[in-house]
Amino acid sequence: MPESYEIDPQREIVICRAWGRLTDEEVRGHYRRILADPAFRPEYRQLADLTDVIDFTVDSRTIEEAARMHVFTPGTRRAFIAPRGVAFGLARMFSIYSATAGQLMEVFADARHAEEWLGLSGVHP
Repeated sequence: MPESYEIDPQREIVICRAWGRLTDEEVRGHYRRILADPAFRPEYRQLADLTDVIDFTVDSRTIEEAARMHVFTPGTRRAFIAPRGVAFGLARMFSIYSATAGQLMEVFADARHAEEWLGLSGVHP
């Protein structure tokens, strides 16, 4: 699967990465795995990096479903890194749907600004 996540309890963050081709099932499965992980806490912040995704085969319905899932506590900061066209557009769509579910999510073109917004430093080399 071209996605992974790491839970850092010390910094209270879930760091997600995707690469290659990202499909509907991988998006759905990603959040199911996070929810099932005993280390996960819904109040943790999220940093999701889509920089290395080269092909999206994700439809708008999947984006809406995933965005409205109650994974993170409403108001918890979530940042997506999406530097290019399709990735940026899909992340913005996810952000808009997330907002209707009470989520606080922003999309950034680079890691530095995303990390600053989350109050982090040094997540990305």
